[in-house]
Amino acid sequence: MKIVVVGGVAAGASAAVRARRMDDRAEIVLLEKGPYVSFANCGLPYYVGGDIEDRDDLLLVSPELFKNRFHVEVRLHHEAVAIDRAAKTLRVAAEGKEYEESYDKLILAPGCRPVVPPIPGVALSGIHTVFTVPDADAIVALLRGGASSAVVVGGGFIGLETAEGLAKRGVKTTVVEMQSQLMTIFDPEFSLPMEAHLRDAGIDVRLQTSVKEFRGGEGRVRELVLSTGETLKADLVIMAAGLRPQTELAAAAHLRIGETGGIVVDDCMRTSDPDIYAAGDAVESWQRVSGRPIRVSLATNANRQGRIAGDNAAGGTLRYHGTLATSIIRVCDITAARTGLTAREAEAAGYAQYSVYAPELAHAGYYPDAGWLILKLTAEKETGRILGAQAIGDQGVDKRIDVMAAAICGGLKVTDLEDLDLAYAPPYSSAKGPEIMAGMIASNVLRGDEKMLLPSELDAFLAQPDTALIDIREQGEWDAGYIPGARHIPLGALRADPEQLEKGKRYVIYCGVGKRAHTACRFLTQHGYEVWNLSGGWNAYNMDV
Repeated sequence: MKIVVVGGVAAGASAAVRARRMDDRAEIVLLEKGPYVSFANCGLPYYVGGDIEDRDDLLLVSPELFKNRFHVEVRLHHEAVAIDRAAKTLRVAAEGKEYEESYDKLILAPGCRPVVPPIPGVALSGIHTVFTVPDADAIVALLRGGASSAVVVGGGFIGLETAEGLAKRGVKTTVVEMQSQLMTIFDPEFSLPMEAHLRDAGIDVRLQTSVKEFRGGEGRVRELVLSTGETLKADLVIMAAGLRPQTELAAAAHLRIGETGGIVVDDCMRTSDPDIYAAGDAVESWQRVSGRPIRVSLATNANRQGRIAGDNAAGGTLRYHGTLATSIIRVCDITAARTGLTAREAEAAGYAQYSVYAPELAHAGYYPDAGWLILKLTAEKETGRILGAQAIGDQGVDKRIDVMAAAICGGLKVTDLEDLDLAYAPPYSSAKGPEIMAGMIASNVLRGDEKMLLPSELDAFLAQPDTALIDIREQGEWDAGYIPGARHIPLGALRADPEQLEKGKRYVIYCGVGKRAHTACRFLTQHGYEVWNLSGGWNAYNMDV
């Protein structure tokens, strides 16, 4: 058995190692067109920013280790340029020459490449992507050479992580994003705290703005012309406008390419050719909740797919069950994470769905330094099946999203969240942590105990006749800020005399996070009023984290 792997890093390296563990007699060759077989792509922005000081820490596994520990032959600077499926051979380019390499099983892990739009002047020196170790080396060299201003084009993972790193180094940094929000994998409201914290860190954020032209002097970039007509000075430009799968080799071999632009595979990671497997960023996956085709560039997914491809190429029986696209990012001093479907994605997929907010402290409030987070839970209306979750805050976000990811994988419903038995001690959580609280809130809605209104739905609701908004917080909270058009009746005063509200009207009740409003909604409903709780209250309305 001879297994050839095209591409290293996450998917290819995982495939080669798993294949060896499954078949110690197989001949395994890994072809990598770059200078490194395995490096930490995700760590590059942190090397640029100085969090990772030694670039060698990014180099995970050497060809020598592959040879000595796994008996895998790694050939660097070897690029597969064509596949002859009938002959089961690859044409490989290396050192200015080409040669034929045979295979019994082939695993494609070509990954993706950065999108660099054909903007006038984009070839000027000083314009870089953050994709390979040499990319990061070039950027760090510019910074050490005195670059003092930078523009980051793109507000996704790489763009924001790199912008933060540049700002830490004292570089005047601007993020330019053509969409109306940062991190479009989240629902729109999650962009607001990210924008605020970036600006607090001295980073300028320009949304709904694109670059029309790069201008230079002496071959180097000096300024950008924006779609607004404004000109920005820049010694350094980071292109972080997205990633495109490298499917040319597969397409030329007439392997099936899917609607998302990725290589189509089955649950064994087998392509339309039974002797060719594929894994990683170039593959079209499927969303685990909806079953819809999706293409994600995540190291977690690539490693998992590579392991499955290597297992099955060597005669194993592992299966891929899709991806939740569980993701996390640090934006200055806050963290945002998601799993499953966002509310926007669930709606686009045709689900009858609803969402609730659970703004909570990350641990017991009486224990020092209890940070805030807001968890948004999206569920199916009829069944309560969990479709997805998003969270943002300064503590505990990773734990909460990992719990929600496990819950979705286990097919749990919102009513199951109420009964979760999670670890609790004051330094770590509350007795009813955010996951449990979100389940309780969503279960109340599912059972019909309470009606919820999202902040995004408030204006349309209040535009209808005979509706009113009631703020039941205390006077000091009201004085610090309130939703325009609200009537202030503190909870105690409302509890003492619920009849002060006019029957026949519909009321939206809000407090700080929704708990006091829940109390008000319960007793007002029993007194014959038609009421809605504004989910997440004032904190969700402002995304106040």
